[in-house]
Amino acid sequence: MNIEIIYKGIRFDVGFDYQPEEKEVRYYSDGTGYPGCPASIENIYEITHNGTDFMGFFEDDMEGIDEAIWDAMAG
Repeated sequence: MNIEIIYKGIRFDVGFDYQPEEKEVRYYSDGTGYPGCPASIENIYEITHNGTDFMGFFEDDMEGIDEAIWDAMAG
């Protein structure tokens, strides 16, 4: 998935893998269930600005990039 984020006032294009939320299933017909799982961002594989690769600059601040992605996805 690709998204445009704003991080520290600069626009970046970010490529990452996204796992949407899976809802809980209380009971299947056989009596089992599934607890579900929350949405998650996994494997950020690209961070660019105007076509320039910035992945190396954010190795120590991927948590901040995660937060910016969630903010951008929330609208």
